[in-house]
Amino acid sequence: MTREEQSAMWKEEIEKGLEKVGDLRRELKPVEFTSGLWETCRGAYGDVREDVAFLFCPKELIPDTEKLRRLDGEDKDSYEIIFDNLSESLTHQLSLYDASYLVMPYLVLLLELKRQEEDFDWQMKVIALAGDVMATDIPCCGGGSGREEMMPEEVMESYRRSTAMMGEMTKEFLGRYMDRLKGVEPAWKRQYFATDVLAILGDREAAFQMLMGQWEQCPLTCPDCGYFDEEMESDGFYDREQLKKIESAPSVTGQWDGKSYEDTYVWFSNLVHLLAVEDAWKAAYYFGTYTCPECGSRGTLIEWMKETEL
Repeated sequence: MTREEQSAMWKEEIEKGLEKVGDLRRELKPVEFTSGLWETCRGAYGDVREDVAFLFCPKELIPDTEKLRRLDGEDKDSYEIIFDNLSESLTHQLSLYDASYLVMPYLVLLLELKRQEEDFDWQMKVIALAGDVMATDIPCCGGGSGREEMMPEEVMESYRRSTAMMGEMTKEFLGRYMDRLKGVEPAWKRQYFATDVLAILGDREAAFQMLMGQWEQCPLTCPDCGYFDEEMESDGFYDREQLKKIESAPSVTGQWDGKSYEDTYVWFSNLVHLLAVEDAWKAAYYFGTYTCPECGSRGTLIEWMKETEL
């Protein structure tokens, strides 16, 4: 098969894959792969359109692919490697990349495809990547209104529709697979998945802080006196002495109906406990009241962390 024939074959198979979610594709109106926007809206390693497109191609037709994550020693097929490469391009150093706005609609289409196939593992992977991306779409990473004004309106409209739909599909996934999620190993996958869900359904900036600090470090500055707590940044939850600065929020375990997402602390605290996350106890401290050791001002720990420039 010549290169031209192979390219034509890939395009045909990718289009067939996308047609399986054709109605949703027409609703979201993602940027076509032929658009020049892919050349200007790039990921950490450049144009990501091929990685995105091949996710809708049959696995047996995907060409051999090199890993961007060279330290990943796990044996994976080319389809998994392409997804990992896309993830690395969109989340490298937990930074926001313009490509994210083009890719999000395709992540929703991919999630719907995996939902139709009832593929639990791949649905979880797609939701986790979407959460990582949305956690970086915040002002301190260059997200927000400033970045949006630089993007074509049709791109942002597609992105906004997609993030909203990702939220509804994530809720459906949690409702359907909660029991299976409890059995996911290793345990850290459940913890970081819950954090990604927080980015999708509740609070992107809080999720970003938890991801950056790996549920351990808590950088924060007092908004009243400007005191930066170096011990909380360096030690955080490593040092139980630091917890004396925080009055934990009341326990709400068992108070979530599994459907309402209006009260972030209630549903998130219950989610991490339901998933038997090892650090679930920390949720009460993140949403607890921190007292500034310098001036005595009090505020919610995670809110002060969100206001601190990293």
